[in-house]
Amino acid sequence: MASGSVYMSSSMVGKARSSNFTLSEKLDLLKLVRPHIRILEEHTNKHAVIVDKNKCWDTVSEQYNVLGGDRPPRTAQGLRTLYKRLKESAKQEVMQRRHAQPEYRGSISEPTRRVMEMIPHLFHHGAIHHDKDPATMHRFQMFPTESSRRVWSTCGQGRVR
Repeated sequence: MASGSVYMSSSMVGKARSSNFTLSEKLDLLKLVRPHIRILEEHTNKHAVIVDKNKCWDTVSEQYNVLGGDRPPRTAQGLRTLYKRLKESAKQEVMQRRHAQPEYRGSISEPTRRVMEMIPHLFHHGAIHHDKDPATMHRFQMFPTESSRRVWSTCGQGRVR
């Protein structure tokens, strides 16, 4: 066997890769996540918050898998990973559009538009950055707008004014 080649015995075979998510599956996930957004976007490393988040993801996973159709069943972890990727992708898309043209909102993808509605503070100018240096964080302080305050005040009830 040549060096660098990989040999796997039948006992080493892992779990099969799940199929890609379709656009409708992504939109369904965002719809199911919306009522839980306050808990899921809580960035506190407390045991109670982690337990609540895990319960939310179990609930979302159950609701998602009940939707049925041709879609394969998805795990809570798989849906959680997709949600994280959708948020990251939305941030990247918004940044690219901001640099490309001033009227970026009209041509933004549907998943990104929905993420922007659900988590508006991710998209304020200066909130999208990759600089985690505490010495420069003052440059990225975010001051919420009135519209984002209205959205956040109603997120727990699952509605937006």
